Amino acid sequence: MHTPLINAARALAQACIVTLALVHGAHAAPATEESLRRYFEIAKSERMIDTAIEAMLEIEAREWQDESDPKKKANLKARFERTSAIIRKQIAWNKVEPAAIESYQKHLQESDVQDLLVQAQSPLGQMIINKVTPALLKQPPVVAVHLAKRIEELRERKEGSVPPPVVLPQPPAGSKEALALALMLDWPGARDDFNKNMADIETRGLEMAAAFDGEATAGIGEEVRRFSKAIRNEIKFEEMAAIEARMIAGELNETEMAALIEEHKNPARAAQRIKIAQADAELMTRMSAAMQSGDVLKQLADAGSEEAPATPAKAARAPAKK
Repeated sequence: MHTPLINAARALAQACIVTLALVHGAHAAPATEESLRRYFEIAKSERMIDTAIEAMLEIEAREWQDESDPKKKANLKARFERTSAIIRKQIAWNKVEPAAIESYQKHLQESDVQDLLVQAQSPLGQMIINKVTPALLKQPPVVAVHLAKRIEELRERKEGSVPPPVVLPQPPAGSKEALALALMLDWPGARDDFNKNMADIETRGLEMAAAFDGEATAGIGEEVRRFSKAIRNEIKFEEMAAIEARMIAGELNETEMAALIEEHKNPARAAQRIKIAQADAELMTRMSAAMQSGDVLKQLADAGSEEAPATPAKAARAPAKK
């Protein structure tokens, strides 16, 4: 089990970055530690990261929750609790914040952070912090359920069969749901990120298929190739956007969604988003390296072992900054 959790841990590191980046964008060059700490405090970054961690662990918890055998279920649950305690500890805010400060100092000027502080305290900024980002962080488990169902459908389909069309519900024109769908379809960078992720999945699948190209296993390789290509070509961004839109429509009103759409069209904000990507990449590198360190991987491997203690020690939690 520890391998999926290691992968989840890497995804959590990305979720941390998204949490910091979603609230607002920025520029490039040194900023003071004090102003960055103040910004992260106003943006409630610690709370957002905690929420992101729990959302991702909710997905991982389904392995033991879906197990019908009582003994296996108990073992899987105990193992999940051990590994999730490690993940919570390794991606706690007290570890993320120093990496975030160092990363952002490489790309933000002090004037940029002062700009962000003003934006974060504006009515729109507060709406993003208190409503939009929490709503976005609720989406991964729901999207994961849909993806699992779609992937199972692709896996069971016979080779050469014609895929059924994906029918998306079309909300009535001018409705709140239609506005939410427009918001999610045009969310800055979302489509490009989705396409990149799907291409990466296909690439990994094709690399895996190459390992089965021997005479005895050639059929397996072909099946893996078919499956990988089907995932990329048939699972569409619009599917994800429709799911996310239904959730957003339940959290935001029409005025709030319209304000976000206008914010996304703002050229100055678009320029900020491009520049903040530099800081995001720096932070991602740091977080990924931390989660893939020998010590953390060993902890996860040990926690995933059947010989590990049944009751995990609770992860220490850093006190919230005042």
